[in-house]
Amino acid sequence: MSKDYNHEVGYETLRTEWELQKKRTPRGVTLVKGGSNIYLQFKTSNKSRSKYNCNCVFSIDGMHEAVRKSHLVKGKLKSLDNEVEFWNWYKEEIEEAERLIDNRLTIGDAIAKVEADFWDRPDRRRRQRDKNNPSDASSWNDTYGRFYKHLPLNETISFQSIKKTTDKWRKGTKTYKGVVSAMKKLAIISHRNRRCAESRPSKRYIR
Repeated sequence: MSKDYNHEVGYETLRTEWELQKKRTPRGVTLVKGGSNIYLQFKTSNKSRSKYNCNCVFSIDGMHEAVRKSHLVKGKLKSLDNEVEFWNWYKEEIEEAERLIDNRLTIGDAIAKVEADFWDRPDRRRRQRDKNNPSDASSWNDTYGRFYKHLPLNETISFQSIKKTTDKWRKGTKTYKGVVSAMKKLAIISHRNRRCAESRPSKRYIR
């Protein structure tokens, strides 16, 4: 097993998954690995083909999220003629700069959503996870549980609570990469929940 053991799987498994996920991107947008992060590589009408941050780490979850974002980028490039508008959208929706927060969601709620996603998704061997399986339970704890237990469950998600937890581990270590990945998963869940709430019509307008 490589020393770059990442998230819940070994490095060689990550590399295999990486090659599969790169094939799922739309034509014109590709995934590029840089250190422990994933970048989107594409060109626009005014810029040559380059790689851009998409706020995704090199992990199983990060790969799936990067593929999802690659399709968003492809669609937006087709629909927008104004490049300034595109880059404003990219910073907001793809880089998610300085945004972690949906104040309607408590940390406990967000963790419950992460856990539901974990148990619904097959493991690296494409086997459905089972809560009664000690190995699967250990995988949940190693990937998320050991980090989330330090968070205040009844508070809403905030940058301060996230940072206070990540700062418990030394930067550059394997465990620090793990806690950052776990916290980013909370941020992704929070962001998706907010977008769903914003797109849902208010009840007062429903006849």
